[in-house]
Amino acid sequence: MTKAKVGAPILFEALAIKSVSGTTRDSSDGRIANRLRNREHVIDTFIELVNEGEESTLDQVIERSGVARRSIYRYFDDLSDLSMQVFRRVSEEAAGDAVLDNPGFGPLPERISIFASVRLHSLAKTHAFGLLARRRLADIDGVRDGLAAITNIARVQLVDQFEPELAKMNDERRERVIDTIILLTSFESYDVLKRQLGRPIDVVEITWTEAITTILNAG
Repeated sequence: MTKAKVGAPILFEALAIKSVSGTTRDSSDGRIANRLRNREHVIDTFIELVNEGEESTLDQVIERSGVARRSIYRYFDDLSDLSMQVFRRVSEEAAGDAVLDNPGFGPLPERISIFASVRLHSLAKTHAFGLLARRRLADIDGVRDGLAAITNIARVQLVDQFEPELAKMNDERRERVIDTIILLTSFESYDVLKRQLGRPIDVVEITWTEAITTILNAG
């Protein structure tokens, strides 16, 4: 069974993040390896705090990780750089989860269910950091570009998954339908239904599935 792995390459090209900050100043391989471990530990700590609903200030990261402030500034240029590296890590994991099997093949109800489920569970996994990215980090160029890239990835997947139906529409209707489904299954939609209205994930999935079915079957 083949998979359409649309996601990670497009996202990382858009993010244009340097892969490793501050790891080439030491000549010793052992010291570099230790710095890399500490660097990854700081990123892990940041993600833990966000998933626990914390604001993830630098002081909190220092306290939880046990890594000194001075050392953190050897691994990252500043808090924005740390935030970007965390955003990259979370995006990598989300891209790995958001893979559709054989897009465009199979009965429409099955394709709708798969698309809604993949989108929903990817958003659920990254929801806490998605809130942080939009609330505190959206002014960082790389984060803003990354959020746009994630939306574009979802759009490409949507077109692939529902190409048989979209191909029957004229250009204007096709674009309206694509835009509507993207809005329907967006982070903002998930946030309203799950966090603000308190809907269980299975109810959100049913809501999305029914709405996508209605949109694609409309004359």
